[in-house]
Amino acid sequence: MYGNSIGMGENKKIGMIVFSGTEDKMIPVGVISQGAAAMGYDVLIFFTGWAMFRLLKKPMEPTWPKEFEQMVPSLMEGMKRIKAPSWLDMLKQAKEMGAKIYVCSMMSQAAGLRKEDFDSSLVDDVVGVAAFLEMVEGGQVLFI
Repeated sequence: MYGNSIGMGENKKIGMIVFSGTEDKMIPVGVISQGAAAMGYDVLIFFTGWAMFRLLKKPMEPTWPKEFEQMVPSLMEGMKRIKAPSWLDMLKQAKEMGAKIYVCSMMSQAAGLRKEDFDSSLVDDVVGVAAFLEMVEGGQVLFI
């Protein structure tokens, strides 16, 4: 049994704090957000650090950690073979099911970015961490 209502059929909520913008982290963000939204969870995602640059109107190029670079071609071939959507498409599908995406106000200010710099089809708002933590109170929170 959980210490909150998760798993008990009411107020299922999952929050993700996404720091790294590398593809090996963004793919699970897409998979988890889409799956949780499809299962009826309230999905709240907080992009901070390098991850927020993936949500810009002109996002940074995809990167992989050096230790995975050799495996990237076979993974991408496998994803194509099984017709898996991209992390971005999965995130958009999660948004269509009600997921909410927020960008860290402190990090965006430090980088000289404003809400207008982010893709409005993805980003719901720029908020502080305290506001995000209040939103996910009582839910499960993952750090990716």
